[in-house]
Amino acid sequence: MIVRLSRIADVLCRISGVMTPPIDMVTDDGYDLQFGTNVLGHFYFTKLVLPTLLSTAKSSSDGTARIVNTSSNGHWFGGLKYDTIKDGPERRKEGPWQLYGQSKTVSSL
Repeated sequence: MIVRLSRIADVLCRISGVMTPPIDMVTDDGYDLQFGTNVLGHFYFTKLVLPTLLSTAKSSSDGTARIVNTSSNGHWFGGLKYDTIKDGPERRKEGPWQLYGQSKTVSSL
């Protein structure tokens, strides 16, 4: 839909997300909501608008378009535990701040 709204995109800012929702909240595919939104959502949205960014870069005077990633210092709350990305017993042992930290750690990579 975004691509239909504009044929030009000079910059994509990946800045928003969710923080510490209730542990029962997961994506439709069973991913932790914070990981699904803050990591997978940003990745997928970028994939959708990448053709427009590349096209804009080709026609721009400096030949560039940018993707800007921002994050909080939430990576301090946790590293990456692969068995907590999707819902299950290991994920439910983690607190919401650890899961938030995990999403911020991965989005920084």
